[in-house]
Amino acid sequence: MANPTSITADDAPLVRAAQAGDHDAFAALLDAHLPHIRTFLALKAPVPQLVDELAHDTFVFAFRHLGEFKVGTSFRAWVRAIAWNLLRAEVQRFAREQANLDRLTAWQLADWETSATESPPSAEAEHLQSCLDQLDAPLRELITLKYRDDHSTETIATKLKRSLVWVRVSLFRVRAQLRECIEGKLSRRQPC
Repeated sequence: MANPTSITADDAPLVRAAQAGDHDAFAALLDAHLPHIRTFLALKAPVPQLVDELAHDTFVFAFRHLGEFKVGTSFRAWVRAIAWNLLRAEVQRFAREQANLDRLTAWQLADWETSATESPPSAEAEHLQSCLDQLDAPLRELITLKYRDDHSTETIATKLKRSLVWVRVSLFRVRAQLRECIEGKLSRRQPC
């Protein structure tokens, strides 16, 4: 592997060669800049699992758009900007998905509580209770604090002595787990 310091000092010859179709030149650019991009993403990403995926996507995008790069400007800054834009898009997607899951879980919990006193519970509400019962105690407590007690993620983090990121990621994962559990039970349900 080439010395990253010597390559970053003058990437122009490698960029020109890569733009001309030299895959080895692009591989040298990747080797030189990947550690920097991974570190940049690790410092910014809300969950560590995104680092490798986004680093990969950054260099795939850079390879596909290499013709748009202006030789003489900073290749490192260019790929860092690509990484930042991909990270921002992923965080926005994650936030939208989390908000949708929040609404779905809140609706299902409200449906279950309402239907228990008014009418027979819906299939989703029955399955939700069954899926909640299958959760480990710490995850049930997390769901209870968020949806029954209506605490903010910040309050939950303080109560559980956990980081805010842990609470948000755990809520995201447990909602996905509950959704999969409910959908699995609904798909196995036999028609009358």
